[in-house]
Amino acid sequence: MKASIEFAADRDVLPTLETFATEFAERSGLPQRDLFVLQLVIEELVLNVIDHGGVPAGEPAGAITLTTTTTELIIEVTDHGAPYNPLEREAPDVTLSIEEREIGGLGVHLCMTLTDSQSYARVNNLNVLTLRRSLTPSAP
Repeated sequence: MKASIEFAADRDVLPTLETFATEFAERSGLPQRDLFVLQLVIEELVLNVIDHGGVPAGEPAGAITLTTTTTELIIEVTDHGAPYNPLEREAPDVTLSIEEREIGGLGVHLCMTLTDSQSYARVNNLNVLTLRRSLTPSAP
């Protein structure tokens, strides 16, 4: 199954994207744990585009494409923001206390931790981030 939705550079899009993810998960038969990951990843990545991508407020910012196969969930986020490869960002040192840790980067780190593989490309002036998560087969 495959579905896509475009989003603008506006935090008000988050409830619409949450509904999109929930409806996709229901139609795809995704377990609750995968829906939680899906919603978290979408929110984190979209907020990064909105807050740091440099797209003017209210303007088209990007799109999310969700795909399920028999074995995996694929989350693709494309955006019109400045070139940025989150896979090159150094992982935060989660062993440090909150007071010692630098601000930022934890959300992206969490997205990478909750998915099995990630890839980034800059295509036609778009950032294209693809995250893949293995699906556990449901019990008979």
